[in-house]
Amino acid sequence: MLDSKLVSLHKHWITADAIKQVVSAPVDEETGLPEELQELAKYHSMFQRLTVLYSLLYIVVEGYRELKYENKIIDDLLANEDFVDALRLFRNAIFHYQKQPIPEKAMKFLELTESELWIRKLHSSFGAFFEKELPIGETLNQLKA
Repeated sequence: MLDSKLVSLHKHWITADAIKQVVSAPVDEETGLPEELQELAKYHSMFQRLTVLYSLLYIVVEGYRELKYENKIIDDLLANEDFVDALRLFRNAIFHYQKQPIPEKAMKFLELTESELWIRKLHSSFGAFFEKELPIGETLNQLKA
């Protein structure tokens, strides 16, 4: 029997993963701006997509903890409360109105040493967790047949 709560949590991970696929997608729009400004706009757009990805990953963390799932790799990553709490604040800064253009809540996570490495490991570990716990491969093979 399929665990509907796990399927629901996986849906949130899929949403985050979909954003990850477009984080560094090129913006092929000629703006007529000087090259330096176009480059700045490109990186700003990429950063905005990255903020959504990070925030959506926190939703997966929240659900994983609430549902009390266990996975050694994920649990080891989540044992680092500095990263987890900073990611929670980051999510709040992105998904709740802030008076400052660049809130301190968002910067806290970004300024943590190796936060990018930690969140990449977290994302891939959740992907592996869902592949192990859900019949994703079997379902895809059935759809291909």
